[in-house]
Amino acid sequence: MLNYSSSSEEIPRGQENLKRIVFILLILLGILLEGIVHFLFGITVVYTQFYYLIVAVAGLWYGRVAIAVALFFGGLQIIISLVLEPEIIPYEPILRALILLVVAIVIWKLIEEIKRYEEKALIKNRELTNLNAQLDITQKAFVTANKKLNLLSSITRHDIKNQLTALLAYIELAKMMDQSGEMKTTIDKEEIVANNILRQIEFTRTYEDIGVKAAQWHHVDQLIALISPVLERAGIEIRILTGNLEIFADPLLEKVFENMFDNSIRHGEHVRHITVRYEKSGSGLLLIYEDDGAGVLETDKKKIFEKGFGKNTGLGLFISREILAITGLSIRECGHFGTGVRFEIDVPEDCYRFAGKSMT
Repeated sequence: MLNYSSSSEEIPRGQENLKRIVFILLILLGILLEGIVHFLFGITVVYTQFYYLIVAVAGLWYGRVAIAVALFFGGLQIIISLVLEPEIIPYEPILRALILLVVAIVIWKLIEEIKRYEEKALIKNRELTNLNAQLDITQKAFVTANKKLNLLSSITRHDIKNQLTALLAYIELAKMMDQSGEMKTTIDKEEIVANNILRQIEFTRTYEDIGVKAAQWHHVDQLIALISPVLERAGIEIRILTGNLEIFADPLLEKVFENMFDNSIRHGEHVRHITVRYEKSGSGLLLIYEDDGAGVLETDKKKIFEKGFGKNTGLGLFISREILAITGLSIRECGHFGTGVRFEIDVPEDCYRFAGKSMT
């Protein structure tokens, strides 16, 4: 550690020494030019441009020292001019000296301003670094808290499911016993309530998983093909016309299609055909799901995506909307009542591609 520290300190010190040597050499060269070119040969132009270089270097490396350098070389020109021609006022050397002084002041001010901005940038950078560190700590705390909550939720859900399983078993036993018509109706209602609670518990498990894992690309054709056997068992034919379309969405995307299938089977009444296709739109792409069932009432088109709306748990389409929203996708129902549903999933331009190639 000591060796590393000493070597890291030697580098700036070596650079500073080199700068000092170069600066002294430039000063000496400037004096030499003034003594030879001006004093010996009487030339007063061209060589003086070299002083601007010295002033610029002085300003860049030592700031206000540039003014002293400008005064020194400007005064040196005036003095030598007076020595060579004492009877003539050296207007040109005086003018060059003033210009050199102005250049030195401008360079100094510019360097000071640059340093001021650099200091502000460093302060902001430190603030951002501290903020990032705080955010990192907060994120870790959030992840830890989330894991604990998920664990608690999982344990609680497991315990409730066990109790519900036992309750449903008792209900089945009660249904086998002799009972009046009124008692049988009550037991049937109890069974419906218990099953609804069970479905709601399953919903909490699914909702808990939304956004937990990173979004990914899904091949729509393959995804739907994997979960479509449920339609075949219900006697429904499905056509998938999406080709090589892939969309970027939460890993739970299959739940969206499962919920739409379930909606068609449960509420479509006479669904025999389902089509999944796409259309280009101005904002990106529309992924369209259509069936030939009963459709949705105009007054219910927005309500069906609300939590709790519907004849069963009222959670399927609500959770579908939440899953899609993770990556900026949205869903709406645009069908006509009596001719079937038409779900349109609006996919932004950067969330779809074909055959693995981005459309952007």
